[in-house]
Amino acid sequence: MFDIGFPEMLVILAIALILFGPQKLPELGKALGKAIREFKKTTEEVKGSIEAETRDWQKIKSTIPRENLLADLAVSVSTSMRDPGETPADALPSDKSSSEMVSPPTSNQSDEKKTKAAGPE
Repeated sequence: MFDIGFPEMLVILAIALILFGPQKLPELGKALGKAIREFKKTTEEVKGSIEAETRDWQKIKSTIPRENLLADLAVSVSTSMRDPGETPADALPSDKSSSEMVSPPTSNQSDEKKTKAAGPE
């Protein structure tokens, strides 16, 4: 793990024995062992929960291509917007400029249509 050999380990233990003394060293070893055990336990729990979430996402991911919801929605919307006698090419907008496209009548245009409909006086 840390690539520490036997001589390095002896040096570390000798320094720890000098710093903490023979009475405190067993307590420190016990506390260190508990900390490492808790760390491993927590790491395994986190790893398990990540794997469970990954499995859930894999299940969801495997069902999406089969359903293809967005493509089905796009087809149904484009089909419902067309007239029954219209071909798919007719349903697409033509190359008309924006001034040639149909726009709602303004108040002046609606007044002109009313006067034309009333006829000459």
